[in-house]
Amino acid sequence: MSSATLTTEVDVESGEISVPETPITASPSMESMKIPNGQKNDGLKHSNTSISIVSNTVPIGWFPDSDYLLKIVEQNPFWRSKLDPTKPETKKSFIIETGIPFFLAGLGMACAGLLLSHAQKWSFLTQMQEALVLIPPLLGLKGNLEMTLASRLGTWTNLGLLKTRKQQLKIFISSVALDQAQAIIVAFLAAIIASVIYKLGASGEDFTWNRVVALHLASVVTGSATSFMLATLMVTITLLANKCGVNPDNITTPVAGTTGDTVTLGFFVLFGTLINNGKEHNLVLYCILLGLFLLSSFFWMFVTSRNPLTKQVLKSGWFSILTAMVISTGGGIIMQNAIKKYPDVGTFQPVINGVGGNLVAVQSSRISTYLHKFATSGQLPENRLLTYLNPVRAFSCQENESVVAVILLLMSIPGHIVFLVLIFAINIGFSTWNWMFFGLYLAIGVVQVFLLLYICQFFARILWLIRMNPDNNTIPIMTALGDLFGSALLLGLFVVMSTTGFRGFETGLID
Repeated sequence: MSSATLTTEVDVESGEISVPETPITASPSMESMKIPNGQKNDGLKHSNTSISIVSNTVPIGWFPDSDYLLKIVEQNPFWRSKLDPTKPETKKSFIIETGIPFFLAGLGMACAGLLLSHAQKWSFLTQMQEALVLIPPLLGLKGNLEMTLASRLGTWTNLGLLKTRKQQLKIFISSVALDQAQAIIVAFLAAIIASVIYKLGASGEDFTWNRVVALHLASVVTGSATSFMLATLMVTITLLANKCGVNPDNITTPVAGTTGDTVTLGFFVLFGTLINNGKEHNLVLYCILLGLFLLSSFFWMFVTSRNPLTKQVLKSGWFSILTAMVISTGGGIIMQNAIKKYPDVGTFQPVINGVGGNLVAVQSSRISTYLHKFATSGQLPENRLLTYLNPVRAFSCQENESVVAVILLLMSIPGHIVFLVLIFAINIGFSTWNWMFFGLYLAIGVVQVFLLLYICQFFARILWLIRMNPDNNTIPIMTALGDLFGSALLLGLFVVMSTTGFRGFETGLID
């Protein structure tokens, strides 16, 4: 049987994959099975292997047997080195591609922790305690929006949707617009929840409309500014990675954390301080600005809807980010109460939450790409769902996915050591170093990553089975769970340490 190379062309504007009328040269017995594009033949057996874009399954073409399509997929695997097209991804290349941006992201998270340690003493966070509840949801926007965007970009790149400049420009404009619309609305809703929580525990004279409007405006401005900056960065990094022959799935999500936490927290404190200082005299102006931001979200939605790829995300991607916002707010409530009793919690919270979120985002992005390339939406390519409920399977090293999980889990240990030492060297000082705290901190860090990686590998497949795109829905939920687990475990660590006479690093140890 002779064969020919199948060339597929993807139109980003229409969201369709076009196939030549005679994509393969078949044997004579197959000639009668050829059909022109646009015609249907219910008697023709359709390949079970197809590519799912966003949440719709888009078949590559009509084939009498899936082996033909699998041969085509083998010619364009997940990633091949640009220098050596025949060389597949190795453990070494994965560790290098993931490890470097992971440690760079860790530096950004450590900086965010140091910034929060100092910022919690400034007028904005001391005068508006409810703003502390907003910090995890705002930092979580990095996971809800930018990391999700990075995962989609990785999938679209591997599916060949970002080859031409026209495709890249369309994806850039629609992706930034989508992030702006979602960031403004989520930031506004998160501020509502924070205000309600504050109202339930505040006295009447402390709860004023000036305070409420100022908090909402600070949240919305921070979400909009941060998302625009990080969305632009994600698209740029993806295009550079693709040009250099590096798998975007491995690097874009950690890069989102390199500057994400620090920039978000810095913007929140900066805008919050400026807005808080003028809240008593600029209520009307703040209401007008807040209204303009909310109205602009409709414009961004219109821009997003012009591209079918992002239009589908706009329609179906709200459940995950809103659920993630609620989960992250739970982490924010834990953090607010923890900081009141243990001020040093703020120094470590962005680090432990960010490490877990960045590592699970890499795994989530890779699983999503795998499902899009080798499965039909609603069906798993191999194994039953019950297989993935077994925690042993997730780290058994019998499959490439479990090997990656083990590498990511082990990567968290040196990562936490480096970041912990960095925090002590810059902010705390080694005179109060405590080996028990060090050991327990590493333990809760590993437990957090273990739980996230285990949950991720079956949660992504549950979403796939119910026809929800894991690119859009897995990372927000997983990073939000990372915030919740990290905040709870960190509080538990300080509670356990307090039983030994530990009172925090600011006051040292009491023997």
